[in-house]
Amino acid sequence: MSQTKAIVDKLLTNVSAAYVPTGYISESLFPQIKVMQNSGLLGKYSNSHLRIQNSLMGGKGKARRVEVIQRETTNYNVETHGLHDVVTPDDYDNVEKPFDAEKDTTMGLATALWLGKEVSLSQTLTSTSIITQNVTLSGSDQYSDYTGSDPIDDFRNAVNTIRTAAGIPPDTAVMDWAVADRLRFHPAILSSLGYAANRAGNLSDAELAHALGVKRILVASATYNNSNEGQADNMSACWGKDILFLVAPKTAMPYQVSAGYYITKVNQQPRKVFKTPVNNPPESNQILVQDKYDYLLSNTKAAFLIKDAIA
Repeated sequence: MSQTKAIVDKLLTNVSAAYVPTGYISESLFPQIKVMQNSGLLGKYSNSHLRIQNSLMGGKGKARRVEVIQRETTNYNVETHGLHDVVTPDDYDNVEKPFDAEKDTTMGLATALWLGKEVSLSQTLTSTSIITQNVTLSGSDQYSDYTGSDPIDDFRNAVNTIRTAAGIPPDTAVMDWAVADRLRFHPAILSSLGYAANRAGNLSDAELAHALGVKRILVASATYNNSNEGQADNMSACWGKDILFLVAPKTAMPYQVSAGYYITKVNQQPRKVFKTPVNNPPESNQILVQDKYDYLLSNTKAAFLIKDAIA
């Protein structure tokens, strides 16, 4: 007598498949300022103290009186961002390993919140209406064309424009992974570093930063789903196809040039998680992830945008 075997495919309890983005740069780009109040003022100085003055005294002549300091302020406003979901008793009972009802919900909310932060900053800093010192590339000028493009000349123009407008050259460049990947193998960049005849490419971050004329590069690799609910997934790079040069010191200090600041509350950690019992549905828990911050652009003259750097 033959027997029928029942085959049940159980979930692997130590494996799960999901894309959880990494390579965010939104919290490491600008120097950070921690504040007590949600709103306030950032003090700024004009460039009056940089004018050359007639300082000759001679004999018993008195020193000429000048007003070299002119002060101004810019408003900041720390805003609260948050997302929440509810984990029900059914979720706790029916979600099996490798899934975890609370951890999965927290991961999803935190990821969505951070991606929103990343894309919002990117859209601001890659807008030609905001970063008015810019150039848009097309056709053979784009760096994906290894024979027609001249990235070194474009980089020098970006650096010199910032130095002329802001007083100091940029120290940072920002780009997506795909842009960096193109630049690492560009013959003109390899040649500028003396590698054209003896190296195939794949430059390190330090070598690429040297070619760009900055101290550091931030290569973003996070992507997000750029499609509406119910439509097919469309994964897009958070930082697009552009290159941003800017002055962005690692630490906020008095008397410094910086294109902007990342302002957060004292004792406020990014993406703070709250778990609160709720009774709708009964015996459920609300998971809320919250962030508080403001990005204050203090000097757009300290930035230059190369738009559409690659095709």
